[in-house]
Amino acid sequence: LEKLFKRLPRKYHERVAFIEEEDDLIDDCKYMLYYSANYTDGECYGGSYPVKSITEAIDYIKNSLYQ
Repeated sequence: LEKLFKRLPRKYHERVAFIEEEDDLIDDCKYMLYYSANYTDGECYGGSYPVKSITEAIDYIKNSLYQ
């Protein structure tokens, strides 16, 4: 999470609950990005999204549907 927050603008920090490295994810993804409850709807509460890199996570957070 620290690595992500160093590169992610502060205004987006509260969108992220945490990010962790995981094995056996789809499409060669390396991390699982978990959303904060503030930026998900009722169906996606506690939702997550697999990402290949910190850069991809930043792009996804900035352009997420729940702005």
